[in-house]
Amino acid sequence: MRYQRKNNSQKVLQIIGENGYIFIFALWFIFLSFKTDTFLTSQNILTVLRQGAIVSIAAIGEMLVMLLGGMDVSVGALLGFSGIVGANLMVDFNLSPALAGLVCVLVGGMIGLVNGFLVTKVRINPVVATLGMMTVLNGLALAWTQGKTVAGSQLDSIAFLSRGYIGSIPFSVILMLLFYCIFYLILNKTVFGARIYAIGNNEKASWLAGIEVDKLKMLTYTIAGFLGGFSGLLQVSRQGSATSSMGNEFLFPILTAVILGGIGLSGGKGKIQNTLIAVIFLMTINNGMVLLGIPLYTQDIIQGLILILALSLDRLHYRNR
Repeated sequence: MRYQRKNNSQKVLQIIGENGYIFIFALWFIFLSFKTDTFLTSQNILTVLRQGAIVSIAAIGEMLVMLLGGMDVSVGALLGFSGIVGANLMVDFNLSPALAGLVCVLVGGMIGLVNGFLVTKVRINPVVATLGMMTVLNGLALAWTQGKTVAGSQLDSIAFLSRGYIGSIPFSVILMLLFYCIFYLILNKTVFGARIYAIGNNEKASWLAGIEVDKLKMLTYTIAGFLGGFSGLLQVSRQGSATSSMGNEFLFPILTAVILGGIGLSGGKGKIQNTLIAVIFLMTINNGMVLLGIPLYTQDIIQGLILILALSLDRLHYRNR
């Protein structure tokens, strides 16, 4: 009987660790609905979803890497540098938007491949390897732009990606949902997805079972790079320009959303739909604080507390696995 109570208690704690933020999200949603007149309007809801599109697509790649037990802290810098390359090719070299966008995504993929190589072949700790890459990319972004903004009328041709609508739905929201549907199927219905979870749960056992661990890791980091590069293109589309620091704002929400969504730091467990919910939660927090007129410095404090909460939930989840 005592063992059963203990087991039930562990299950409850595990559920809280993986899904507790959804309860907090619901309370925050209800609070804002009563406290403000504009939060629960279709226009504001679509604004929140559109703001979350770029973060959420890049977060898919981060989630894949963390499912393997790794972490990519270069994702924001990768997003920014890829966007700068794409914008520069359109503005200064008059490359077609389709070709420049393709190069932008490919640059992200190549950076992801290098990250995967450093982790699997050079055997550098994922955080250290991607931290070094983040520093390199930040320096390259500054050198490439010379501290100037890359802008021009040529970028209007891709404005539809982030600022366009299909009917009354922002195109970026449609893209976001499409990506999540695709990767939901990949993670839950394919051998590739099953192997990602297997490696995260027990890398050595996966290797003994015949899974090519290093090859799959490199592929996963490359996919994460592609997604980061595409998010960089969306960011250029959103702001109509590119700057050397435009990726800096994305690392925090991407990591926080993935961890808050229940992707354990040890890997092997988590649901992609929870990552999407966590991104929307973070966007509603920012949106709600603006609507409530909360000062910027207080917003930073609250965001820091959210990250601590996310890490605390992860530890709770990990202890009871």
